[in-house]
Amino acid sequence: MPIRIIADHLWVSIAFVCLVANSCCSSDLRCFAQEPVAASAPAAVAEKDATVYGYKLHYREAGEGPAVILLHGLGGDGSRWTSTVSTLAGDFRVIALDQIGFGESDKPLANYNHALLAEFLVEFMKTIGLEKASLVGHSMGAFVGTYAAVHYPEALDRLVLVDGGSLVAKPRSPHLVQIQNGTTLAETREYFELMFHDKSLVTDEMVRANYVRRLRVSYTISKMQEARAKGVAATVSQEQARSIRAATLILWGKHDALLDPADAAVLDRVIPNSRAVLIEECGHIPQVEQPQRFNQLVRDFLTGKDAAGATSGD
Repeated sequence: MPIRIIADHLWVSIAFVCLVANSCCSSDLRCFAQEPVAASAPAAVAEKDATVYGYKLHYREAGEGPAVILLHGLGGDGSRWTSTVSTLAGDFRVIALDQIGFGESDKPLANYNHALLAEFLVEFMKTIGLEKASLVGHSMGAFVGTYAAVHYPEALDRLVLVDGGSLVAKPRSPHLVQIQNGTTLAETREYFELMFHDKSLVTDEMVRANYVRRLRVSYTISKMQEARAKGVAATVSQEQARSIRAATLILWGKHDALLDPADAAVLDRVIPNSRAVLIEECGHIPQVEQPQRFNQLVRDFLTGKDAAGATSGD
C-alpha cells in the first residue's frame, strides 16, 4: 500500500516556539506540553495515580467516551500529549500515561523492555476498569503498542503508530546511543536537534529542561538500550505483525532523522488493516512539531470520520 504524503501548515511551528519560550524552564520538566492549537477551551485534565503490581503509575485523564491511551516515547512522559488530549477529549476518555520507569511513575530497578511496559499497560487498564482501549503510541510507545496488539489483542480497539514500531532493528552508532542518554547539555542538544526538522524549535530552555528530565530516567533509558543491544527488546516480528487485528494508522514525520520514515511503508505492507501517512515539514515528534495536522489525522481515524478508515491504500 503506497504512503500518502500530506502537506502541513508551517505556522503551527510558530505557535510551538511561542509556547516553548513561555513554558520551558529548568523547574518545569513538562517542556513539551502544548496549549491546544484550536480556539476551543482546553479540556479539564485530572492528574491521577494507580497502583499496578505494587508500583505507582501516574496518568492524566480528560473527557468521556471510548477509551484512548497515549503512550510516550523513550525519555518522555504523558505531558508530551497535551494538545492531543485536548483535541480528543470531546469524543473520548483520553488517558496520557507515564509508563513505568518514566515521568512521575515509579522507577523500579527492573530489566526494562517493550514487553515489561506492555504488561504494566494491560494491568493498568484492568486496574482502572478498562476492558478495551485504542492505543496511540509514539516511538518507544509504538513498539509497546505493537507488542500489546500481538499479545493482548482482546484489549485493543484501534492502534495508531507514530514514528515507531519498526519491524527490523537497524544498527545504531555508539555515538547515537550515547547522546540518547546524554550526560551533558551539549549531548542533549545534539539529540533534540535530531528529533526536530525545524532546528529553531530547540531552544536553550528546552535543552536544559530535557537534560534534567532525562537524568531522572537515565537508568530506565540505559536498560531499554541494553535490551535492544542484546536483542531482547521484545520487538514484534513481521510474522507476528501480520496477526494484528486492530485497524491501524501509521503516522511518520517525513524528515525523521532517528527512525527511518521508510519503516512506515514496511509496517503498512505487513499489518493487514492499515494505512500509512507521512507528515511533511516534520521530524520525529509530530504531535509536538505539527500538532494540528497530527491531531486531525488521529481524531478522524479514531472517530471513523476518515472515510477510508484504515483499509484504504491511497
